[in-house]
Amino acid sequence: MEVETNDGTSFSDVVMQYETIGTRESEQRFNSSSSALLPLIKIDKKQILGQGGYGIVYKGLWGEEAVAVKRIQSANTESNEKEEEALKSLNHPNVIKLLDVEVDKDFRYYVLELCQLSLHQLFWGDKNQKKCREKMPSDKEVFLQLAMGLAHIHEMRLIHRDLKPENVLIWVDSTGETVLMKWADFGLSKPVSERGSCSMSGPNRGSNNWYAPEILKMKIDEEENRTTPLHRQRGTVISDVFTEGLIFAFYLLEGLHPFGSPLKIPSYILKDKPVNLLKEENHQLIHKIIMEMLKHNPGDRISSSQVVEKIKTLP
Repeated sequence: MEVETNDGTSFSDVVMQYETIGTRESEQRFNSSSSALLPLIKIDKKQILGQGGYGIVYKGLWGEEAVAVKRIQSANTESNEKEEEALKSLNHPNVIKLLDVEVDKDFRYYVLELCQLSLHQLFWGDKNQKKCREKMPSDKEVFLQLAMGLAHIHEMRLIHRDLKPENVLIWVDSTGETVLMKWADFGLSKPVSERGSCSMSGPNRGSNNWYAPEILKMKIDEEENRTTPLHRQRGTVISDVFTEGLIFAFYLLEGLHPFGSPLKIPSYILKDKPVNLLKEENHQLIHKIIMEMLKHNPGDRISSSQVVEKIKTLP
């Protein structure tokens, strides 16, 4: 039987390119109460979708389905435990889905939904990636999908801590008619208390130009030795909302950061000067919501669930 993959080639055409990981009992079969035989997992080492300090993401096949396969050396799997735990607890169309986890003597493999591109690539990628702008739904639909995804993450008592355009993935069906926005990369995520707070231990809490002002201040205080671990401020999910507002503005501004050029962004965030967003006059209703998300004082910011409700009221 021939099965067409996302890029239009048939399963029989591409199967020889792939390295077989194996068929064995699944360590974790999601959305199923019983163990089942895993489909064959194959990775194409020539098609690297991304890589970081601890692992590489390849294009692959899971049975006959085109997927992304994140491969991490067994010795480094502790670095990915938070992401694995988070993805196992999340089930939402606007959050990347973990389909299965597989292990062998050298590596741990995470089988993930395959998306076509990231939000960053939509504006700064190659010619084919930029052409996906023609398929994007209305601004309201894009923002509502992202808002519902983040609200679900927070409802499941998680804080993401590394929201940025590179970690928003875009899935397009084979007809080009259905587009889904998906939050991804939960490597820095943490469980939060009932009040939505968590400790901020550890040196890495995201990307400088996508920090909320309270996180930037915390980082500066620690670098200047003004804060000790015993007196460290707790993080809250409301910091995610600020960064979500940055991402909404990035989309509205067609790839520009709302707080200016890269070298000035952190200082402008601290000074509450969204210089690029102040010039935006064509989307007044969503602009108003974004400004509520970007309130400098965390206590004045709307919550992720309120963002959903406010976007739903847009015409």
